[in-house]
Order: sequence, then C-alpha cells, then structure tokens
Amino acid sequence: MNKPTSREKIPMDPITSALVDEFAQSSSLENLTASQKFEHFCAFSIVSNRYSEEFETEDLVVGDGGDLNVDAFAVKVNGRLASDADFVDDVLAVNGYLDVEFIIIQAKTSSNFDGAAIIALGDNLKHQIFAETQTMPFNSDVARLIEIKERIFANAAKLRGNPTLRIFYACTGNWNNDNYLVAAINQKKTDLENTNLFSEVQYQPIGARSIQELFRQTRTSIVRELVFSNQVTLPAIDGVEAAYLGYLPYSEFLKLITDEDGEIIKSVFVDNVRDFQGQNPVNEDIAETIRQGEFDQFALRNNGVTVVAREIKVTSNRYTLVDYQIVNGCQTSHVLFQNSDNVDDNLLVPIKVIHTTNEEVSQAVTKSTNRQTKVEESDLLALTTFQRDLEDYYSNQPPEYRLYYERRTKQYANRNDIERGRIVPISMQLKSFASMFIELPNQASRYQGTLMRSVGSQVFRENHRPEPYFLSSLALYRFEVAIRRLPIEQRDIRPFRFYLLLAFRYLYEDRTFESASKRSAEAYCEGLKQHLVNHDVAKPAFDACEDVVRTAIAELGLTMDRDSAKSRPLIDKVRQISQQRNTART
Repeated sequence: MNKPTSREKIPMDPITSALVDEFAQSSSLENLTASQKFEHFCAFSIVSNRYSEEFETEDLVVGDGGDLNVDAFAVKVNGRLASDADFVDDVLAVNGYLDVEFIIIQAKTSSNFDGAAIIALGDNLKHQIFAETQTMPFNSDVARLIEIKERIFANAAKLRGNPTLRIFYACTGNWNNDNYLVAAINQKKTDLENTNLFSEVQYQPIGARSIQELFRQTRTSIVRELVFSNQVTLPAIDGVEAAYLGYLPYSEFLKLITDEDGEIIKSVFVDNVRDFQGQNPVNEDIAETIRQGEFDQFALRNNGVTVVAREIKVTSNRYTLVDYQIVNGCQTSHVLFQNSDNVDDNLLVPIKVIHTTNEEVSQAVTKSTNRQTKVEESDLLALTTFQRDLEDYYSNQPPEYRLYYERRTKQYANRNDIERGRIVPISMQLKSFASMFIELPNQASRYQGTLMRSVGSQVFRENHRPEPYFLSSLALYRFEVAIRRLPIEQRDIRPFRFYLLLAFRYLYEDRTFESASKRSAEAYCEGLKQHLVNHDVAKPAFDACEDVVRTAIAELGLTMDRDSAKSRPLIDKVRQISQQRNTART
C-alpha cells in the first residue's frame, strides 16, 4: 500500500505535528511524505536518547518494501553506530572486544496501537532478522542489518556479554496499557529472550506524549544532582568559578555515569582522550581490587576521576552539575560500572570537580590529567588549539555560509534555531576533509578510530589553515541537501557522497592542492567556495559531480551499493573523469 503524501491528513495531534514539522525543516526533509517524516522524527528522537553524537536519520530509516516491519534501526558497537558489517571488524581491531546494542523501531502514524503489527514485528525479528536463515524477501537496508548481526555473532567469543535488544513501537495515539497489547508485547519479548541471543530484551510502546518528550530531551544538556558531603573547596583559581576535592560513595558516583535505564552514558566521556581500553593490566588490577572486596583500599590505590562542568548549583550538600564531562577516569568509571553487582557504598571514589566555562582551562586540565599515564599524542588531537581556532573560523563566516563546528557533544543542543545539517561534529569533519583533500572517500564509512589511525598525521595539525576544513564541510552540507531533494530513485547516490567531494575539487579547480599548511590553500578554497554560495548555486555543481560519480561507477562495472563505495579503484576513476571534464570545459 502506498504511503500517504505530505498533503494527506494524518491522525496526529497539533503538538506532535508541530514538532515533526520543526524537525523536518531543521533536517531539510520537507519534501518527504508525512509518514516518512514521522519515521525520521521517531528515529531521531529515540536513537538520540541512546546515542549522544550527531547522526543522519537517512542512515537509520529503512526503505519501503521488504522491510520486515522495521522502519528504522541502529546498531551500537562499543558506543558507536555501525554503518555496515566491516565497521564491526574495525572496532575489533582497535578495541579487541564488542559491546553491542540493537535498536529496532517501528513508527506508525496511526492513532491506535496495532496488535497485529506489534506481533508481526516480534515474529519477524525472531524468525527472520535474528534467525540463522531468512525465508522472506527483504530490502537492502534490512540486508545491511542482517549482515551486521551476522558479523557480530561470528565474533561471539569477543562479545563482552550478549547484545541488548531494544524494540520501540511508536504511534501518534496514547498508550493505555491495554491488556491484549500488553500480553502481545510480553509474549514477543519472551520469544526473543528464549533465543538466548540477548542479555536483555525490551519491547517498549511509545505514544504521542512519550515521543514528544524524547524529542524535547534531545535539546537539553545532561544534568545530575549529587550528594557531595565529603569535599573541600579549593582556593580561588584564575579561570575557574569553583573547584572541589573529595570522594563520593559508589551510588552517588554512579549517577554521573549512568542514564535512567542504568546504561553507561558514553557522551560524558567524549572529552576524555581515550575510550575504554578493555581488559588491559591496569583495568584488570582495578577490577581485582573490587572482586576481592578491598573497598577500603580503592581510594588509596586509584587516582580517581576528574569532572569539568560548565555550571554547578550548590544547595547545602547537594551539587547539581550541568553540561559536564569526565575528562579523566574513563577506565576507572567503566570498570566500576562493569562490576556494579559487586560494589556497595563502602567503596569511595576519589573525585575532583571543576566548574569552569574557560575552554583553555578545561583543555589544560584534560591534557595534564591524562598525561599522568601513557597516552598517544594522536589521542590529544581533538584538544589542540587548532580545534578552537577552527571553531572560531566557522563562527566568523557570513550568514550564507554559516555552519557550526561542534567540538563538544551536544554543544548546540539548546539552539532550536540551528538547522541540524549545519552542525559539523569532529567525526564528520574528519571524514569530509579526508575524502576531499587526502583523497580517501572509500574510508569515510569506517570506524573513527580506524580512520584516525590512517590519517592522524595529516589532519588537525597546528600549522594547517582552516579553509580546506570548512570548504569540505560546506560542500558536504550543500550536497547532502541536494540528495534529499532528489527523486527517491536517485538517492542511491548517497553512499557515494564523499566521492562527490573529490569530484567537486577536480571538476572546478585545475591547480594542484599543495598542502593545508600552505598560504595558497586560502585562494584554492576561495575559488571552489563560490560554487557553494547557496543551495541553488550549488545545484549545478552537485549535478555535475553526481554524473561524474555515476559514470565512474558504471565504467568500473560496480553497483550502487555501500560495498562499491569502499572501492579503491573508484577514487582513481572519479579523479580521472573529473580532470578530463575540467580540461574540456576550460
């Protein structure tokens, strides 16, 4: 059955409708049908509350036909969203273990919860998607989900624990705990638990009020209230509003690192220079102290945790931390979380809490506290002065070029006036720059840690100019909008969008790009920038780049899928065709 067009009436209350329209406008999705907008809205609202970094809902929403009742999905692997099965291998190569969460979403614009649809989704998950073999046809998006699943279970020995499965059924009505629907959900949940594939299965119905609240939560910074009785206030420090040194009972410390579902909050560790390193000797030693019940020794043997907050409100012994980061203590925090069943409040966690809005102070604290243990210099790239300078360059662009460089997760969460596509997180900056100027668009879908290992010495250097970085982000933004405006049958170009950046460079500039550190980079980028003044001006450039990439794909005999987007020969072919057309035009 065809989905309704954007002009057809959808049973939706005015608040939900307004929020969906606001989201669609901020995400450049206005040309979608009403039901498609709702799918993207639900995917964004649900996944954003389980994943703190920026992402594109186009990577989550499943195409029509052969969807097995799945409207959107996300697979979190070690805290990152897996783009494909190869992503799992990249994570394993860097971390050596897998920590997995599957998020499955069905989003219906119906004002009623449909028991048949609830049952069908559960059945398809058990008997098709998470089965060893599939007996029903499915589309390419579902195929990608199945491939990721299979790659994960093929490495079951590296799983830290069985994956978590979270299923969400969202509609525009109200959930009233109908006995039949509750029984249907519980039965499907039990069926999936009995596969023994998952450590936990949740099947959550979400009505209009719940999805509204989830969307609103995407705009807010993280806030936690602690009882911090055992502390001393440090003397006045330049650039610091207040600083406290003390210790927290385990249950109070846990509030800092876990969400309402008891899951660890990855976003509070973004400013920490290293992710959790797994079972290395240091972490194993921390765990052994806990397992042996030597809680009174913990504060003596551990350097503790450093927290930097942008705001702290104090009432008696209650401290409310707003927009905070754990800049040192990621390893300690994760080991404590993993061993929570063996810990009580006799374990005291040494903690330093710093209230500052001064970026230089915050970065200095992060660098100095992390250099007390061995840290590779590449891990500190995101904290360099270059990052701050790049953010300043972005903020000083005229309105027609304005983008927002997000050095810190959810930095612009409270800015409802900013179009989401204009926000550029560090991870996307890395991909766009590496694709356009290091000429590695085939690696853009890889795990960030793997890509950083490949190009770490060539990005974010102190002597680099900001223009090439900004240009690559601006081109990606203009081209992403152009892709969203294409007819549905042409949007298969999206997996190749990073090749469009490379084509753009060679189509419209015949000079050699020397280096991001050269003064000539400014003039080089300025000429290209003129093709990106606004969406209308950028459309001819996008069309030309799209034609180059499609021609290159055809000449190599490739198909329009994600695997082809990893082709090394495609880079050379795109460059060759672009240069030929540039010469012919001039």
